Amino acid sequence: MIYDHSVELGAIGSLASPVMISSGTFGVAKPYMELLRGQPVGAVVTKTITLNPKAGNPQPRIYEGPCYLINSIGLENQGVDRFVNFYNDEYGEIGFPVIVSISGNSVDEFVTIARKLNSIDGLLGLELNLSCPNVDGEGLAFGSVPERIGEVVKACGSCSRFPLIAKLSPFQAIDDSFALAAARAGAAAISLINTVPAMVLDIHRFRPATGALSGGMSGPAVKPIALKMIYEISRSVDIPVIGMGGIASGEDAIEFLMAGARAISIGTMNMVDPSLPGQIMGKIAGFMERHDIENLPEISRRFHL
Repeated sequence: MIYDHSVELGAIGSLASPVMISSGTFGVAKPYMELLRGQPVGAVVTKTITLNPKAGNPQPRIYEGPCYLINSIGLENQGVDRFVNFYNDEYGEIGFPVIVSISGNSVDEFVTIARKLNSIDGLLGLELNLSCPNVDGEGLAFGSVPERIGEVVKACGSCSRFPLIAKLSPFQAIDDSFALAAARAGAAAISLINTVPAMVLDIHRFRPATGALSGGMSGPAVKPIALKMIYEISRSVDIPVIGMGGIASGEDAIEFLMAGARAISIGTMNMVDPSLPGQIMGKIAGFMERHDIENLPEISRRFHL
């Protein structure tokens, strides 16, 4: 039997592998890119880009605990103009399809960023980081209102020449209203979950353990939460779902595919072991052969209660 390891992501197109690299864990460090060279990576998602440069949160920005990581980076980046100007030098020759993650303080900022990125050739798509609690010009927290999510997707879709992926937080994935709003507005895919809001205190210094009061928790501890949300949302929308959240092994990845994810994305654990994409793909390939599964969607179709 010939086993097909490719992934179809609707309007985004086909990926040679279901294994993606999550936003924020793949910068532009050349040595790190070399570690991924030749590995079965379907696509790489950039650090989140904002309209203007952001200095990020005060140090320390990372707290590592048992089975989890809390980060409070604060979307540090040099802004969309520099990103566009230096794209070819930093991402243009990495050898993998590239998806650019973007975030804005308002619908208009999302649109401005999306328009500026139209000058880049060869992008696979844009991932809209919609977990933001910021308010728009009308004083509404668009990250907390499904209708605002739809407005961001629709507005970006009207000006961008690239397919859009709507990235949702755990709170936006508790029910399907946010995912449905994004899908109805024209999103090509949904990605979830983003990190879980969390905090740790330094009891000996009587202050937070990170420079900011709180951050986003990722790592193996969030996997059961993410898995349930992938299962629910993938059955609510008719567009592909990209699953992430605590994937640390090939077995984890297979669970996500079985729950309904069309592709999976690795974040925290990829920083722990950059060879993880190859290990995961090897496990998936072996699983398909062992169970005579011809293609990846069949993994989900065989799942039953």
